[in-house]
Formats: sequence, structure tokens, C-alpha cells
Amino acid sequence: MPIIIDSMVASTTSLRLNILILTTLLILGATAWYAAHHLTGRDGIDWQAAEAPCDLNRGPCSATLADGSRLRFAIDGDKPIRGLAPLRLHVESDAGDIRRVRVDFEGVGMEMGLHRFPLEQTAEGRFAGPAQVGICTEEVMPWRARVRIETSHGWQGAWFDFTAVRGV
Repeated sequence: MPIIIDSMVASTTSLRLNILILTTLLILGATAWYAAHHLTGRDGIDWQAAEAPCDLNRGPCSATLADGSRLRFAIDGDKPIRGLAPLRLHVESDAGDIRRVRVDFEGVGMEMGLHRFPLEQTAEGRFAGPAQVGICTEEVMPWRARVRIETSHGWQGAWFDFTAVRGV
């Protein structure tokens, strides 16, 4: 009788080990998928940071896109930038064959939702449009502007960090 019980315990232990291995592999797979889709370039865009120094409350900022083209981004309006105040966004780029330009504002360190602003072409390589930063309970809120440019070769982008003060 002890031999039958020992084989049943061994069989149960083997089954538990297989379930543990399978669960571990599923968790590792889910982690790898998450890292590939959420921790690397969003939307397949190779994001480029603004060149230092950059203070959008003082004036335009620049970045070099992944293809080597240049991008200049400015936020016009009252300074310092204020939540809910009307703003005008300006993008200039020497990237060829620009089809669309879009700017997304997102809170840094605090979920503020996505604020998306498509820009209209005003001249060759120049785009502009209205925008507004959301209001926050914090006196000073850090934001990130993600400037997306669509060309015949796909999307490119650069990000610019700035701060906005509470209220109008």
C-alpha cells in the first residue's frame, strides 16, 4: 500500500510543478508583450527628446527626429502657460512630404487624460492650431507635449516637457 500512495504523491507533485512552470511562462510572456507595446516607442514611433535647453514658457524648442530632420515647437499664449487658457501651437519641420501633424498633451506623473490637437498647415513645413492645457489641483503641473508628424514614410515624433500653472 505505501508504494501506491508514494506514486500518487509523486504524480500530484509533478502535476503541480507543471502547472507552476506553465503559469510562470504565461506571466513572462505577458510581461514581454507589455514591455514591447508599452515601455518602448508608443505607436511604433521612435520618440526623440527636445534638445536642451528647452523651456516652452520662454520660447520655442527644437528636436532632431529619427530620420535626421529638424522640428521646432512653440506654444503661444500668456506666460506662464495656464490651465484652461487658450493657446496656439506652432510646429515647423523640414521633414519631407508632411501629411499630418498632431500634438498630444499628457500629464507627467498624474493621469490627466489625453488632450489631442490636430494642426492645420499654414505654409510649407509649418503647422498651427488652437489648444488648451487641462486644469489641475496642483499649483504647478508638469505636462508632456508629444508632437507627431506623419510623412509618406510613416509617423515620427518628438516630446517636449513643460509646466502649467493652475487656473486662468
